[in-house]
Amino acid sequence: MTANGKIEKGTTAGLTATLDEAMMLTGFGAYNIYHMLLSGIILMGVILQNLGLGYVLPAAQCDLELTMQQRGWLAALPFLAVILTSYFWGWLADTRGRRPVMLYSMLISVFTSVFASFAPNLTLFAMLQFFSAIFMSGPTAVVYTYLGEFNNLRHRDKMIAFGSSFVGIGTVVLPVVSWLILPLEFSLPIEFLGITYRSWRLLVVACAVPYFISSILLIFAPESPKFLYYAGYHEECLKVLRSIYATNKWMPADSFPITNLVMEAQPSKQEETKGKPTILESMRDQTVPLFRPPLLPWTVLNCFVQFGLFATTNGFYVWVPTILNSMANHGETDMSICDILDATKVTADNETAIVCNDTINTATFEQSIYIGLVFCSMYIIVGFLVDFVGKKTILVCVLIATGLCGVGAHLAPAVRPAVVLFAIFQMSGACIGLMNAVSVELIPTMYRAMAICLGMMMGRMGSMVGSNLVGYFLETNCGVSFYLFGGLTIVCGVLCLTLPNKKKVSAEKQTVEPVQNETHEPV
Repeated sequence: MTANGKIEKGTTAGLTATLDEAMMLTGFGAYNIYHMLLSGIILMGVILQNLGLGYVLPAAQCDLELTMQQRGWLAALPFLAVILTSYFWGWLADTRGRRPVMLYSMLISVFTSVFASFAPNLTLFAMLQFFSAIFMSGPTAVVYTYLGEFNNLRHRDKMIAFGSSFVGIGTVVLPVVSWLILPLEFSLPIEFLGITYRSWRLLVVACAVPYFISSILLIFAPESPKFLYYAGYHEECLKVLRSIYATNKWMPADSFPITNLVMEAQPSKQEETKGKPTILESMRDQTVPLFRPPLLPWTVLNCFVQFGLFATTNGFYVWVPTILNSMANHGETDMSICDILDATKVTADNETAIVCNDTINTATFEQSIYIGLVFCSMYIIVGFLVDFVGKKTILVCVLIATGLCGVGAHLAPAVRPAVVLFAIFQMSGACIGLMNAVSVELIPTMYRAMAICLGMMMGRMGSMVGSNLVGYFLETNCGVSFYLFGGLTIVCGVLCLTLPNKKKVSAEKQTVEPVQNETHEPV
């Protein structure tokens, strides 16, 4: 390769290029779309696994003898599992590969979910759900890295944004699937377990179906070419690139012009990962560079913004049915959201007994579907706009605008404008995938999965903190919840002004891959 980074004739045969230059020559087409759809199904599975208990638990409260408090901490188990294990999954994906981490963790999560559907009591159900959630968290952040590394610099942002749209699709699919399954009236007694298999148990299995489908598809998918390259498997990397080229260009694989990839500087220290001390050292080496210049500001920014976005979207999502149902029951009125919630609080406080009710609330599912459609539309709009206006502009504009709508929803004097503003407020969640795209762009390959997992771990922590704070403030001081989280979203948008411009980053990435920040190659 010449000094200016252009492709040159190889010393043996064919052409020699950097990995990014070779990725550009593979083009864009059916192969990239297939991997976007695969990653999208995985993300849909994440949503169904994370939020499915919100629909399962009301129908299971009689069989498992659940109290309201038990329902609360059961619904928080998936978020807790992600918080506790994201760090480990990030290290494992950076050192062992993206594909095996996602494949094996999803398969284990599926089988554990099936076992959980047969749980005879609360204790066993909670243990199996938590164990399933631990392995569910494996692909949660790794999938963004896996998707981004199959696309060249020109199309990476767009494909990650489109893949992220499946998060919104999942919020539509979940109430639809619940609507189809929960009203089913069947009871299959299983005497040796002492249970009756009813519709809510089937819903537990149904929420794991996207993971099962994506696991089958992932068996036939390759490892990320960028991971293979930095792991030293250049021939395997070229094989993947030829496959992408052949599918996108409808050309024979052996016609791919690149036959040699530029050898990057290799670390002198070869670490073994056998034994606990070495694993801990590897995890330390994988993390410390993220908290040192020049990566420190981007790591902190990613973690803070993800915390704010998850706290706002997931924090309020738990209470969306309660808020919308209360507003619908009051019809057209000049009361604000908080006035309506305060008016229904007395009635709610008097309902202390839990009633086992297997019938579906049609209005609740319909409203959830509408909110999911809003999410989908926002994700798709972001996917189309990201190549034209850039990630930074979208993040700043969307976060500031939705934050203002969150504050405005509380101040709105009537129901209809309040509902519209509240729905727009929830659209800030469409920026979660975009922040992951920023991390894919700014963080070196060897630390990328770890950085995203740390950000997602902070996000899940925000989900737990947000849902509890929203519930507390809706009970004690309703207006504070809208001011607090609306203001937090605005702050996140202002902080995104510090992000570098797209053109500057792209130019740097096309000529210099950030090998200087890598302390060791993957094993």
